[in-house]
Amino acid sequence: MNRLFRPATAMATLFLATAPFAAAAGAIDGATGGADPADAASDAVLKDIVVTAEQRMETLQSAPIAVQAVTGDSLAAGSLTNTADLARALPALVVAPAAGGTPQLYVRGIGTYIVSSYAEPSVAFNLDGVYVPRPAGASLVFYDLQRLELLPGPQGTLYGRNASAGVLNVVPEVPVLGQASGHASLEFGNYNLRKGEGALNVPLADKAALRVAAQVVDRKGYLSDGYDDDQSQAGRVQVLLEPADDLHVRLAADYAHRGGKGDAQVQYPFVNGDNPWIGPSDPAAVKAYYAALPPLARLNPLIRNARNDGFIDDRSWGLKADIVKDFSFATLTLTPAYRGMDEDYLAYVPSAFSLTGRSRATSVDARLTSNGQGPLSWVGGVSYFNEQLYANQYYDNYIQHAVGKGDLNTESEAVYGQVTYAVAPDLRLTAGGRLSHEEKAQDILFGSNTFSAAFPTLLPRQDTHDWNGASWKVGADYDVAPGSLLYASVATGFKAGGFFSSPVNQRDYYGPEHLTAYTVGLKNSLLGGKAQVNLEAFDYEYRDQQITYTAPVQTGVPLAPYAALLVTQNAGRAYMRGLAVDGKWQVTADDLLTASGQYLDTAYDDFHYRYYSGLGASPAVGCAYTNASATAVPKPVGAAKIWAVDCAGKPAINAPRWTAIVGYQHDFRLDGGGTVTAAADVHLSSSYQTAYDYAPQQLQGGYHMTNLRLTYTPDHAWWSLTGYVNNVENQAVVTSGYQPAQALGAGYNTASIRPPRLYGVRVRVAY
Repeated sequence: MNRLFRPATAMATLFLATAPFAAAAGAIDGATGGADPADAASDAVLKDIVVTAEQRMETLQSAPIAVQAVTGDSLAAGSLTNTADLARALPALVVAPAAGGTPQLYVRGIGTYIVSSYAEPSVAFNLDGVYVPRPAGASLVFYDLQRLELLPGPQGTLYGRNASAGVLNVVPEVPVLGQASGHASLEFGNYNLRKGEGALNVPLADKAALRVAAQVVDRKGYLSDGYDDDQSQAGRVQVLLEPADDLHVRLAADYAHRGGKGDAQVQYPFVNGDNPWIGPSDPAAVKAYYAALPPLARLNPLIRNARNDGFIDDRSWGLKADIVKDFSFATLTLTPAYRGMDEDYLAYVPSAFSLTGRSRATSVDARLTSNGQGPLSWVGGVSYFNEQLYANQYYDNYIQHAVGKGDLNTESEAVYGQVTYAVAPDLRLTAGGRLSHEEKAQDILFGSNTFSAAFPTLLPRQDTHDWNGASWKVGADYDVAPGSLLYASVATGFKAGGFFSSPVNQRDYYGPEHLTAYTVGLKNSLLGGKAQVNLEAFDYEYRDQQITYTAPVQTGVPLAPYAALLVTQNAGRAYMRGLAVDGKWQVTADDLLTASGQYLDTAYDDFHYRYYSGLGASPAVGCAYTNASATAVPKPVGAAKIWAVDCAGKPAINAPRWTAIVGYQHDFRLDGGGTVTAAADVHLSSSYQTAYDYAPQQLQGGYHMTNLRLTYTPDHAWWSLTGYVNNVENQAVVTSGYQPAQALGAGYNTASIRPPRLYGVRVRVAY
């Protein structure tokens, strides 16, 4: 316990030591502003960003929690189209796409490696205040947005399920009463990119308005065989009604579809160092694939290489309502919602992985938020969530076939509340909690074959399990000086357990994971509002992390008692500690400097798992291991071996020690009228591990990536023209690693890879 509290105490000491300097800066700010009001008024200042991170509207600088916010204008200017692009804007976030384009979000080393429909993320993704249960359904929503909000650390009190690592809120633009407006853009780029996006706001009456938005993307694949393409369409319709001054109703519907070949993985280390984007079915990749296999496996006629017949046909949609009733003492918000997701894809990693899935989710959140300006403010509510999931999955791992099909039902209920009381004009105390109950039931057929081309025998299985969790938060925030806010908190997060597919004779559920976070932060608005410097120190204690990896699973077949299948287990204990900095400086009306960064120290105190080699080879891992075949029940047959792997002391995956994004923007005022805006940003990252094998070949080295943008806007500003280059260096950055040949012990690795150099032009009109 002493080890646990020492870092938090040190962080608190650090921030308390810096508080007097913030106070002094605030005093200088006030003196400077008061000395010459005319000069201060002529200088541009930073715009306040309004966030709803604590389920109420407040400015980013006044919210006593860590929030990274990006405006919709910034996202559009940077040509951010999908979830994978977010790493360019948020240094605390690592996005690692998996099979079928499923985005995996890691915040400060915490996330979930999602490779099956049963797995759920540790970072909650909310679209317009509604939880999106299927990660693949989160990929096509980044158009016509107000902002993104990333809340690092456990958010169990106000956000509930699957928010142990953090929350990503996607906030769309909403209808505006009495306003006729709209915008549209066309974008063309390399890889035959053609992209259109637009929105229209139409008044329907004095108290009603309609907003329609859509996006269409058509792009060839980044990989040499056509994979990693984008053929997507998305749309959103909203209607706002205000029948009375104290009643606000907003109805929304959205739809998205992604087609094309879908995502695939490349070999890592790369087949061709000069062109890392060699797809898995490219002849050069196929040749390298067979060369990497053990000689005995290479001769087996059942082994298949990746093919070029992969595809994706995913559809997601949602319906929701926001019903807001204003009372004299509080505001009631009722949000019923329904989300659907149909997944159908065949991907190669390089083994064939096929999924046909159907998700139907219903949720309701009822929240009461206090009004008034007194010392006491509070929010409380109840929430309900239910998802009916059907999945038919097929995994062809070289000479091994696994098939699982069935239903999973998830039901979750929670009650929550948070209270803040101002014990003094400058000091506020906060306490909150949530009680959650989650129940899951599965009814599946599952089977696997090894050394056989026959379709496996499917065996039935039925299971039910439930979990209860309690999350809480205590904190305080103090106005050190005008424009300077010091805050500290201790918060916990809870993520319920779940199931993974396995034969009938093996336990196939895993337990909850828990996270406790100690946070100290300091937010500063300086130089009369022209500069912001926010700092945060954090210490996360992670227990029973849910990890997914390839492990020996019993088959019930005497001649082949084990198969190497994907399982989920609880990994023990880990810690994540560090410091985050976020700064902006409006140097002049034409010059803007931005910088954000993070230092992260992570390690597992307890992390061990089992490794299976069908041909008896020792594990291709970077951790300590011992032969556990003699104690295995049943024992492996023939040359096969089971190994016990111990990765204690290793860092978290997808957790670079240093990350930073530095940007500069300048407006050139043209004598003939109009403005040219030049912008550049550089993303820097130290090296990090990409998979739980910790193999040397799974390490992504340190890198820097530069993005450039040039925009011309005429004086009347009803249109603009932008040219851009992203990833100027053409850096090949790996986001997730995978060792699919574990059963053979070959140490063969594949990886997801970020896009190469992209360039294009965009024209935008607005009225």
